[in-house]
Amino acid sequence: MAKFKTPSSSLIVGGLFFLTPVLFIILLGTKAIGLLTPLAVKITEAFGLHSVFGGAAVLIVCVLIIIAICVISGYFIQKGVFSKWSTNIEEKLFVHFPSIQILKYRMIGDQETVINEFWDAIILEEEKDRYNIAFITERSEKFITLFIPDAPRLDAGEVRYVPKGSITYYPITMKQAMSGLYSFGKGMHIESIITQK
Repeated sequence: MAKFKTPSSSLIVGGLFFLTPVLFIILLGTKAIGLLTPLAVKITEAFGLHSVFGGAAVLIVCVLIIIAICVISGYFIQKGVFSKWSTNIEEKLFVHFPSIQILKYRMIGDQETVINEFWDAIILEEEKDRYNIAFITERSEKFITLFIPDAPRLDAGEVRYVPKGSITYYPITMKQAMSGLYSFGKGMHIESIITQK
């Protein structure tokens, strides 16, 4: 009986880690659909969508409204309408939900030019023939603030304040940085990065 104890507990803990975000998404989706249902009913009746989609017409309209809201919000943020808001939100997401940020940049890359302004992804040359993935989080008149994360997570690492000109670094995209952290550095093609400067 004891030999099943450890695998069982790891299965339960693994299941909880998987179910928690899934249940959270389901809960948010249910609340959003509940709020949008009255509007969706009016749209469905106005366009006679019951004859096309049947009983699922209201649900389909709710999902389309949610997608439209996401697209419009993303467009405004990308165009800089909410640039200050998006920067603050993005910084908080890096702190509280680092795994989501890694997934986001791995999936969609560097399309959001506004969002990427507050952190610059780099390859930091620390010593001869030794390199780290790092982020420039702030630049002042004389100093650069660096964050060097622990792979594959972003919620732990080291903060350094270094004088400008005292370090050597190579710019990379956020997608490269997140993919490199997630995969423990595999597939970074470091040779091409450090030779292209």
